[in-house]
Amino acid sequence: MSQTLIEKIAQKFAFGLDAKHEVHAGDYLSIKPAYVMTHDNTGAVIPKFKSIGAKKLFNPRQVVITLDHNVQDKSEKNLEKYKKIEDFAKSMGADFYPAGRGIGHQIMCEEGYAFPGTMVVASDSHSNMYGGLGCLGTPIVRTDAAAIWATGRTWWQVPTIAKVELKGSLRQGVTGKDVIIALCGYFNHDEVLNHAIEFVGDGIRYLTIDERLAIANMTTEWGALAGVFPIDLATILWLKKRERFIEHRGLEGVFSDADGNGQHPRINHKRIEELEHNIPHADENAFYAKELTIDLSTIEPFVSGPNTVKTYTAVSELKE
Repeated sequence: MSQTLIEKIAQKFAFGLDAKHEVHAGDYLSIKPAYVMTHDNTGAVIPKFKSIGAKKLFNPRQVVITLDHNVQDKSEKNLEKYKKIEDFAKSMGADFYPAGRGIGHQIMCEEGYAFPGTMVVASDSHSNMYGGLGCLGTPIVRTDAAAIWATGRTWWQVPTIAKVELKGSLRQGVTGKDVIIALCGYFNHDEVLNHAIEFVGDGIRYLTIDERLAIANMTTEWGALAGVFPIDLATILWLKKRERFIEHRGLEGVFSDADGNGQHPRINHKRIEELEHNIPHADENAFYAKELTIDLSTIEPFVSGPNTVKTYTAVSELKE
């Protein structure tokens, strides 16, 4: 049988499969994700981790901790919470990014944790965002995060997979955010609820990586469990540009930096070149439970709501 891109990535990160088993939607898998990210909710994951009886992380290199939600709270209580999280991360050897460094999901993309063709999870619903880079990003609950800390793996059922075709190109002044607002408002009868989405179509080549990340991020509001774009030339060029930026900026000083022998451990020439020569694609005859299409040229600047993402209003109407 043929596989979708999501099924291929899930197959790669599944654990304990029969050698002949081909992963498809509906399968229950034991997965070893490349990375698991937690943020301010790390404080709630730690006691779950300890309740398992774990004393150390199964794989410290798999764990990323970022503080990004309540950074404006300078109260003694919150600062104490942040200090406990930082102390835990450093004592366990996990990569840690302090408050003020940036939004966790952006760090995951910009620092190469959410690398194209890999599977990455986070205890946050917007981990779908990683799909903008062709990474299978999907949310987990805090108990699952604790389980991954302790064992390196958790279970995952491959969702029903939908294909969303993007045709044409955006008009000037229209953004990726307008695209996902349009999708949420136009297909507003739970068409993709609890689905994993694969974006396809000739319109994708006109979308920047920033636009793809914005669209993938808000597939969460659309009801999806993942929203994955294909890996293409734009993806490769973005990685190469990021590599040059990091070479100029230098390393961040996290534990995993030691793995790169002076280079960035995730975004480096060797890894990008390997991806460029082995880009995973969905098979031509892969099965999708449903297919939706939108013409990008018909989209204009929109404002979501009122009160729900299932409706939207054109900016041109608001000015009246």
